[in-house]
This record gives sequence, C-alpha cells and structure tokens, in this order.
Amino acid sequence: MKLEKVIRRVIPSTARLTYNPIFKVIVDSFDLLPKLMYREFSKIPPNHMRIRVGVANRFLANQVSYVNLGKDFWMYAFRAGLCRLDSTIVDIGCGCGRYTHHLRDYRFGSERFSGKYTGIDIDEEMLNWCRANFDSERFEFYRSDHGSKAYKAAGNSEAYYVLPVADETVDFVFSTSLFTHLLEKELANYCRESYRVLKRDCFMAMACFSMDHPPPTFGDRHTFGFRMGNAHVESVSVPEAVVAYEEKFLLETAREAGFRTAEMSIGGREDWQHMLLCRK
Repeated sequence: MKLEKVIRRVIPSTARLTYNPIFKVIVDSFDLLPKLMYREFSKIPPNHMRIRVGVANRFLANQVSYVNLGKDFWMYAFRAGLCRLDSTIVDIGCGCGRYTHHLRDYRFGSERFSGKYTGIDIDEEMLNWCRANFDSERFEFYRSDHGSKAYKAAGNSEAYYVLPVADETVDFVFSTSLFTHLLEKELANYCRESYRVLKRDCFMAMACFSMDHPPPTFGDRHTFGFRMGNAHVESVSVPEAVVAYEEKFLLETAREAGFRTAEMSIGGREDWQHMLLCRK
C-alpha cells in the first residue's frame, strides 16, 4: 500500500488539519517569500485556506496552481453560453474564492465583469476573507446553515437551506467541488434551490465524483468503499471528506428537482471530476 493511501486512512480529511493554529502558522510561512517576490500572489488567500479547498499534495508551493486553476472552467462556461460578463451568478461552496478571483480581476480594454456574484459556503473564516477582498458592488457572500465534519462547521445538515436569492433571478448556478463533499439530502437540497433561483433556459453546473467514470486515483488514494444511502464515501467517521455518486442517481435527482434536461459532461478538472449540467 502506498504511503499516501496509508496517510489518507489516518487523516481522511486534509481540510480538518487547516483549523489547527500550529498547522496554520507553519504552512502560511511558506507564503512570505513568494508574496514579496511576485505581485500576483498578493491578492490570494493564505496557504491554510488554499489547502482547505484543495491543492492535491502541493501543500507548500501551490500559488501558481491556485491562480490558474479556474481559467479553463470560465473559458468553457463563457464559450458554452452558460454565462456572460453581465450575468447574475451563484457559486455554492465558494470557499476562499478559488474560482471567483478570475471574475474580480478580469480586464480586457474596458471590459470587466459587471454582473452580480453570490457566494455560499459553510466556513465563516473563508467567507470573511472573501468579504474583505472582493468588492461589495459585484460580490456578496453568505453562510449556509448546513454543517460538516470535514470542515468543522457547526450546523444542521438535516434542515433545508434556502439560498438568499429571489426566485428566477439567476443566470448561472455552479459549484466546483461541492457535490464531492455532500451527502444525499444536502445534494438534493441544493439541486432544488438551484432550480428555484434560476431563470428559465438557464443552467446549473455541478462538479462531482462519478462512480461511472472514477478519478485516476481510484483504487489507490480513493476507494469510495463505504455506502451511506446513494453516497459512496471514503470514511465513515468523516463521510463528507470525499463523496462520489452513480450518474443515474445524479441525473434522477436533477430531474426530480424540475430540470428539463440533465446530462453528465465528461472530463472536467483533469478527469478527476465530471460535470452535472442541467437546464431549467
């Protein structure tokens, strides 16, 4: 058994480490020199937050990958007509703005993102960082009432969370690694809420781990060896750490929420996660 697999059994959720104050100081210290040397690193969140939202195994040198990660997603979203520069966008599971900063910083001549962005997350520390680093004219951030063992967030995962957005006012709802940390009831909750807030003919795009097209780490780092309802989880003690679903369940859940079309888009995020793409 590889060392990484052993470590993942002992520490099923790397995110949990990032709440430890000693761990924070150690990993954040590796930001000091890069931020002094490169101006583009001055506007990214501290390293412990970047690790919390996922950096693979790049714990100490992930600045470049963080800055570049969302570019392909936005190129796809704009090319496919999922959104425009003046769109109203909802990002569920926004974390510390890993995908949001591309909208904030986009400049091409006089062009910039002129729409409205709403970010939702369960982590108050990351939300506070976003509120302090994104302009309030275009960006707003809210905390979900749901809880998570993986993210040490207190809350009631059995309760139904209502997005703080009016019915049929949104052009695009997306998440980049939300469904990979949700159990069945919460997943259905966010599908229904996404449908409610979207305008007709607009899209929901949710990245997820698919049991039909598992990531390249399947059988090694990831096994999804335990079942909790329709969820395939990596750890019973911290089930939200990593979650996968069969595509049939994902498509049925989307259609039950009301979406008139639902399909799986294969090949997102270097074949690690695939996209549940639905149209209202």
